[in-house]
Amino acid sequence: MLLPLMVIFAVVAAGVNYFTTGWYLRYAKENHITDIPTKRSSHDVPKPRGGGIGFVIVTILGSFAYLLYEMHLFSFGIITFLIALIIVAIFGWFDDKNSLSIPVRFTVQVIAALTILIFLSDFDAFYVPGVYKIPLGIFGFLVGIIWLTGATNIYNFMDGVDGIASVQAIFAGIGWIFWGWYLEIPFIIVMNLILVCSVGSFLIYNWQPAKIFMGDVGSVFLGFYFASLPFLAVYLSDSLNIGFTIWISALLLWPFLYDGSFTLIRRAVKKKNVFKPHRTHLYQRLNRMGWSHKKVTYLYSAFCLISFIASIIFVTNSGIIKIFTISVILLLSFWYSHVVYKHRRI
Repeated sequence: MLLPLMVIFAVVAAGVNYFTTGWYLRYAKENHITDIPTKRSSHDVPKPRGGGIGFVIVTILGSFAYLLYEMHLFSFGIITFLIALIIVAIFGWFDDKNSLSIPVRFTVQVIAALTILIFLSDFDAFYVPGVYKIPLGIFGFLVGIIWLTGATNIYNFMDGVDGIASVQAIFAGIGWIFWGWYLEIPFIIVMNLILVCSVGSFLIYNWQPAKIFMGDVGSVFLGFYFASLPFLAVYLSDSLNIGFTIWISALLLWPFLYDGSFTLIRRAVKKKNVFKPHRTHLYQRLNRMGWSHKKVTYLYSAFCLISFIASIIFVTNSGIIKIFTISVILLLSFWYSHVVYKHRRI
């Protein structure tokens, strides 16, 4: 019964968001909800922003619809998860319209993170592949907050060229559809299917040359969503632990996590303000070197595919293979950043 239902949800999600984004594009132009280019921008023409509100609404409402259809799946943890997503998205929307301060944004994200950690699963231990678990105890809350807010903001920082954040969401969503099937968690399968299809129809408008940007309402929502999924998986399965499932999300988001983390650490080492807008992310440097938005997005699509394959190898094999997989991913990542930074002229 799940397969026919999935087809229905997929078609409806894609169709509804295609028309919703088209309507919002006109609304944003009429109400001047516009991204004005700055020195940090990879664009030189003002474009409507906040288009991610379409796939946010479709994903949330579609998930509620699935819960109403499968009432036995209805649970306090899932509702809490959805409420946390709604809170993050609402403040992302306000940020798109009025540019909220950093303290306000961070406070909201911390509250949402604590909601996940308290009501779904705490971060009680970290799993070192092939070695052992590191008990975190009370420090697990701090680690959990850093993970959830860090991934959320990195995703936001990485939304800088046409299509790149949409493509990362599609690949990560497909990855979680696979892992939802593998781990036998129907809600994760259906919710990610809805998200993938709705983001896919948004990508039609967001592909180079983009007619609209997803804005903070979209990028912050996606970052928090994918960072929270390991906790939801643990909540919905008796056989999983967060120290293990966190690796699934980390690998699926690796292209963004590496680029964002590498850039922030490098700026911190050089004693530059990590909170100040800049154009030194690896993908931004490629764009400044002359790579088109489309070419950069194609490259990161390949990275996403490699990361998805790496997650399968990691989860389905023994300790030594897990270590080898992580080592290869790290070496490829370091090589990529080395090649990009060889071009000193930018």
